[in-house]
Amino acid sequence: MKQIDYPITITVHVDAEAKDAPYVAYIPEFDVSSCGKTEQKAVKNAKEALHITLDEIKKEGNLDQFLENLGISKKDNTFIFPKVIVEQFRFSV
Repeated sequence: MKQIDYPITITVHVDAEAKDAPYVAYIPEFDVSSCGKTEQKAVKNAKEALHITLDEIKKEGNLDQFLENLGISKKDNTFIFPKVIVEQFRFSV
């Protein structure tokens, strides 16, 4: 099985009302999220959820279409990923 490294964005929010798992980690590129008691646990859980999601899509035989819908193309059996840019953005409040 071929392994691919792909940079993902993980945003972590704290839900002060959630006592058992107040940290919520979200991966917007794949619209996957999970929670945990700590920030690290929430991130770990979100990555596990992403693995489960991709494994299920792969089992269904829809991985190439799913990745294409995310803007990930394939040429000569090589995946081509969109460029990821992280920048500061200033706005008034």
